[in-house]
Amino acid sequence: MSLEVQPHRRSPWALAPAAILAITGFATPSPVCAATEDMDFIAEHLSEVAMDNHLLTLPIWYSGNPRESWDWQLDSGYQRITSGGLKLSGFGLGVGARRELATHWTIGGFAFFDEASFDGSPVARPVAPLFSNAIPLDLPADALLTNLRGRMSQVGAGFALSWQPEGRRYALMAGIAYDQVRLTGYRTDYLLTSGASAGASGTLDYSATYAFWIPMGGIEWRWTRGRWELAPRLHAGVPLPRYGWRGRILGPGFDIAGDTAASGNGKHMGDAFAGIGLGVTYRPWHLTTDLGTLVTQELIEPRIHEGVSAVWDLHLRWQF
Repeated sequence: MSLEVQPHRRSPWALAPAAILAITGFATPSPVCAATEDMDFIAEHLSEVAMDNHLLTLPIWYSGNPRESWDWQLDSGYQRITSGGLKLSGFGLGVGARRELATHWTIGGFAFFDEASFDGSPVARPVAPLFSNAIPLDLPADALLTNLRGRMSQVGAGFALSWQPEGRRYALMAGIAYDQVRLTGYRTDYLLTSGASAGASGTLDYSATYAFWIPMGGIEWRWTRGRWELAPRLHAGVPLPRYGWRGRILGPGFDIAGDTAASGNGKHMGDAFAGIGLGVTYRPWHLTTDLGTLVTQELIEPRIHEGVSAVWDLHLRWQF
């Protein structure tokens, strides 16, 4: 069997969050053949989608007007991201607090953590690493990938300022977050099935740690009807700096590590993100679920990060 290799390149969507938002209401994900993208490409995109999911659901949006004392939030979530037979899934937690800073102004802080496991069934995909130009194999080549394993953890904290004009339904937010993404044991075994190196086997390992400072901003509108509050919002940010995607390949007689920036193949890790949320709050319980992010991530992420076939992200927040 021969597989066509998908070049490791950035979609223009990844560079245009405004355009993403503009099409959100109309677009539906186009079908993809998950097995045509190479393993590096998919491993990177799964981790970037997981980043986006939590950054778009940070505990920085609150129900109701601020109190003179502190408002607190507890946040919990679950995400499941798939690409063909590959999957990254797990739970996350967050805590937030805010208080009134001045008339119409509030200041808040937040912290978050999540952990997801990487696994999947054996799958046929191309192997075409770009983190090194010195791999002694005939690549790209088709491969059978087995024993997928590892985990991704994300931990961070930050603060945000919000401003709500008197008598208006909307509030503006600006903030900054520190986010450390750690890929641990994030690897797969490979057996090449085409090309001059057919029969060669070894391990691809993407274990690495990336740290970002993320300026972000957003706008939210709030409508209250009886026991319910609806709060649609736009939220976007830019992780800085951007990194080369790091990797390591082990094979017969060699062990080579590198990253795409050092090898002249660009910086790929850490994309700008944008999304549309819709917080639905049951006011007697002070409980909010973000239905908007659940829906728009399913629509947007397969277009920003090609090869991702499905994204499920559900967050609940309790304010007290």
